[in-house]
Amino acid sequence: MKTITFLLTLLVSLSSAWAGPILNLDRLGEQLGGWEAKGNRAADYERSGSKYRSWKPEVTPMLDGGLFISMRIDHLRGLFASDDHASLQVTLDSKGNIVSAQSSMAFQGQKITSDAIRLGADAGTEVMGVQQVAKVGTDLLADLSSKLLRENVAEPGRVTFPAVIHHNYNLLCLATGLIGEQHLSGEAPPKAKAAKPEQKPLKVEGDKDAKKTGQKSSLSTAS
Repeated sequence: MKTITFLLTLLVSLSSAWAGPILNLDRLGEQLGGWEAKGNRAADYERSGSKYRSWKPEVTPMLDGGLFISMRIDHLRGLFASDDHASLQVTLDSKGNIVSAQSSMAFQGQKITSDAIRLGADAGTEVMGVQQVAKVGTDLLADLSSKLLRENVAEPGRVTFPAVIHHNYNLLCLATGLIGEQHLSGEAPPKAKAAKPEQKPLKVEGDKDAKKTGQKSSLSTAS
């Protein structure tokens, strides 16, 4: 009994000491319209007249306290057509700064991969600014869009795919606390200096369904 108590105390201590970014899975799902597709593993939504599906991301803790987030996004083309697929990978350091972001799109016989967009904070900067976070997203969008243009892709849902990936990037930033909703909408940040938030243990918050059933939440992106 003493051994079990000691182990539990040790785990709590380690968890309390571990500081890093947190992905709020429930919030991400709400922003996408709800994890209601494919057995509550994905969210279906419409953008610019085309249908898309975002899967619950796979989240991997890094040894330095950061996070590696990998998310799959599908372009749903209908019953008699093969769907298109995209991936979005975002790496964060222990302070929540973006280390890199990269994406790829796969069509029939075609694959377009963006450059790895890197924009780390300066050595003396504790947390990246909103403009820096936004620049990673816009650079990713520009890179994918330019490469897509060279392939002469004309189907509306495919042309919109880079913008949908950018949309998911923004929502991931919201769900990890990198930026606030007012910043994403373009409003100026408050002038008053905000208090430094209390650091919390690294975890993935969500899946409400798992809380109801008592089962462990799955982060698999498999279809």
